[in-house]
Amino acid sequence: MKKIFVLMLTALLLTACGSNESEKEEPVALEKDSQVSTPSQEELDAKLKEEAKEYSFVELNSDEVAKDEKVKLTGEVSAVSGSGVNSTFTLTTKENDGVGMFSVKNFSLEDIADGNTVTIYGTYNGKNDVSMPEIVATIIEK
Repeated sequence: MKKIFVLMLTALLLTACGSNESEKEEPVALEKDSQVSTPSQEELDAKLKEEAKEYSFVELNSDEVAKDEKVKLTGEVSAVSGSGVNSTFTLTTKENDGVGMFSVKNFSLEDIADGNTVTIYGTYNGKNDVSMPEIVATIIEK
């Protein structure tokens, strides 16, 4: 009985210490077709325009809209601060019997000036430090 036990133990040890050459994995080569392509800026802009929804000042000011929601607004520019990318301005919209005022961060390449009527596409960024609804605009059309 001891001989069988010793033989089994020896066989087990030899198997455990043996080479596992057949189990080694070869690195998988990536094919050109399997690479993920990134969309062009034109495709991203078209997608934003398609998905953006028009909201009223009341909806955005009363926290009915989730942060980072895609929005579209049309109105008049005022209180421009800075120029080009990273400038800010106020967008005033005409709504029913009143107006809405939004703080806009300009991340487009469009230069705007007081009095311009523009349509902006971007994302709702919550309220700014003076509790005004803030939009991060990546597309501005005059």
